[in-house]
Amino acid sequence: MELIKRLFAGPGENGGVTSEPGFADSAHQAQDFAAQLPTRRELLRVRTRNTLRLAGIPEAWVEPQVLVEPQGRRTFLHLRLVVRHWDERLLRYAVAFQTRLMSEIERIDPQAREWLLSIVWCFPLDLASPYPELPQPSAWLDAEPQPQPQPQPRQASEQDDVQSDLAQLLALRDAELTRSELPVDVRGH
Repeated sequence: MELIKRLFAGPGENGGVTSEPGFADSAHQAQDFAAQLPTRRELLRVRTRNTLRLAGIPEAWVEPQVLVEPQGRRTFLHLRLVVRHWDERLLRYAVAFQTRLMSEIERIDPQAREWLLSIVWCFPLDLASPYPELPQPSAWLDAEPQPQPQPQPRQASEQDDVQSDLAQLLALRDAELTRSELPVDVRGH
């Protein structure tokens, strides 16, 4: 556990090791970043695979690739999600997946936003899609498509059944009341 704390320690949290302020400290941080690079790469790969699995998306559909961007004394990372299998649901839920993935990464390393600069989606040039051509330009100007109707929870349909049955019972009761309010012929005719 101590190793994990030291690997993911933020600035000033160097696992109890104190250092002199100034250049020596920045050089130490640069070395820490370099030492943490393989761990962070693996963190991105493992969290991506786990999030795919937990979301029910086949792992073969999306390949995580980690890109390195050195800037000065620090090294930043970009996570590229390469789509290997076309499925329209990936596009529909890409932002939701990315949000969940980022929360999974931050659960392990709360300072991830300091070193992970972006999560990008990549579509290989040879990826087959059922939409090989763009629609007419007017298609983009039309009103926004209506959202897909959400499936009603089972409880709502059961409530509709109860309300329907109740309405029928009330109608029968009203019919009985109406019949009983008719004047009764005292002579029995």
